[in-house]
Amino acid sequence: MPQGGESDQPRETGQQTDTPGQQWQAPGQSGVPGQSGTAGQGGIPNQAAPPGQPWTNEPQGQYQYGAPPQGGMGGGQQGGPMAGRPISPVNEIETRVTGRRVVQYIIDIIIYGIVGSLISFALNQGHGVLGAVLLLVDVVVLIAWYVIYWAAIPARRNGQTLGMSVMGIRVISASGGPASLGQLAGRSILLVLFPPASLLVGFIVILCSRYRQRTGDHMAGTMVVRAAVQPMPAQQQYAGAGQAGPI
Repeated sequence: MPQGGESDQPRETGQQTDTPGQQWQAPGQSGVPGQSGTAGQGGIPNQAAPPGQPWTNEPQGQYQYGAPPQGGMGGGQQGGPMAGRPISPVNEIETRVTGRRVVQYIIDIIIYGIVGSLISFALNQGHGVLGAVLLLVDVVVLIAWYVIYWAAIPARRNGQTLGMSVMGIRVISASGGPASLGQLAGRSILLVLFPPASLLVGFIVILCSRYRQRTGDHMAGTMVVRAAVQPMPAQQQYAGAGQAGPI
């Protein structure tokens, strides 16, 4: 006979027990809302879980809370979060030396001109065939002196001509490292070709350039900075956090 007022009908499989706070589940039965999800059961969201622990019985293809999906960052991005266009390693304020460069050039052109005049005076002493040979030698020597003064000397003196040493500035590569002999020679080509026009155009370009580079600096990939800036190869730095792009 039923006791305690219980119904005489048989209890259906899958019903909960009368014990408060506890739930009954048939072995192997898939979870339904309200039941505790455990490993190996096909639970769905909103199931109960032990206090202090997240529900982790997720379907295949999803990822746990706080962990990125497999295959990298979302949105199809590749590489680190700082991928983007490289920026110059040189602070712009270190290139604000236009006034010093004008004085430096005056000093250098005086020194270069004095030595060049002495070379020409010493070689232009012959006549006839000898004079023609000495003239050719004079041209070759003046070209060599030009390369020595504007490229070889700065290459040996950490990017400084004599005038730059006086004014406290130096030439470095736009990448932040020391300027090479080829760069120093390349940036000086326009000082020979059409000097008055090149100087005027170069000064205008300096004023319009972000890093105060004249035309020769843009051609050779160099810039002029304060002498206190020591040339150092650039680290791998990027601008535009989260932007994917070629390095």
